[in-house]
Amino acid sequence: MNRILTCLSAAGCLIFIGACGSEETTGNNDGKNSHNQSSQHKDAETDNEENEKHANTLEVVEVSSQDEKAVAFEDLIEEINGEFDYDTVNKTARAAVGNREFYMVEDVPVVEVNGQYLPYDDVQLFFEEETPYVSLAFLEKGLEGDYQLEENNVNFTIEHEEWEEIGNDISIHDKSPAEMVDFLSFLERPIEGASVSTVESHLPGAPRDYRNGKHEGIDYYDYSSGVEITTDTQIFAMAEGTVVRVDHDFEEYDSHEERNEELEKAAEVGFTPEYILDRLRGMQVWVQYQDGVMIRFAHLDSIPDELELGEKVNEETVIGYVGNTGTSDSLNGGDGGLHLHKDLLINGELFWEPYDLEETAAILYDLWP
Repeated sequence: MNRILTCLSAAGCLIFIGACGSEETTGNNDGKNSHNQSSQHKDAETDNEENEKHANTLEVVEVSSQDEKAVAFEDLIEEINGEFDYDTVNKTARAAVGNREFYMVEDVPVVEVNGQYLPYDDVQLFFEEETPYVSLAFLEKGLEGDYQLEENNVNFTIEHEEWEEIGNDISIHDKSPAEMVDFLSFLERPIEGASVSTVESHLPGAPRDYRNGKHEGIDYYDYSSGVEITTDTQIFAMAEGTVVRVDHDFEEYDSHEERNEELEKAAEVGFTPEYILDRLRGMQVWVQYQDGVMIRFAHLDSIPDELELGEKVNEETVIGYVGNTGTSDSLNGGDGGLHLHKDLLINGELFWEPYDLEETAAILYDLWP
């Protein structure tokens, strides 16, 4: 989707210093006010030194198609002495500030912070002419700062030295298959009575030639999971966790042609770009669990109206119903290809990446036989 960015100012990026600086004076500078002026000057110097560290201003642009105000993401991170990198093919951005690393994907309403997923659905990443922009909500929620809009600029302060620690040092690469089974044993089945499929193409790591990629999750079809699966089949949250994404406003591809255009982009680059892969997952609910574990429930047919972003859930909570959204079957109409696709990540990494297919299958069969 093409987005039109309208610059609200040509002022550029400036450090906003001296919010409490003294006013310029005229007239005689006699002994009656010299002491006061000296004191004010010292106070202003102190204030300026503090504001040089924390108070900044940036030009604001407007994403016209989204009715959203934003700032150039790279300029923002450079202004607060962080590190920044972005990928125009995947439409992703990564920023490191203080004790936090942020990762975002265009049009994905979740912010990953140190491997934990946070429910910031109003924090958005935009790309325009290969330049990344971020919505102003990132200043408040992602960076925990204060900001004010003044005409065509945004003034903000960031106190990252006061941030609480987020995340942990758990690594998937330190665990044997048996240790991974023990680590994930708190998770119940997502569908009552359903077993993990023994069909290789339904398991993580299987090739997906149609999009030049690999299957990232676990598929539950009726013919391979041991239970009947329809659009009335309930999907459960599996354990205590927090809903960090809920696609109540999901919009399907308009046509096979639109979907095929994105698959052609994947063919051109030889892999599935992140923003395209997210669309191919269809309607989703994401749940963040303990110890950095997060699950993406994908291809849903529907989501309970009462399920809310940030809601606490458990193994008895219904978070959705099995569907086929995001697939070619969905565009054909009807209930063809119904299945649950479930991705399991630990601190932002797919849990199966250290293992071969045989080891991954053994882990899954031990967890949900």
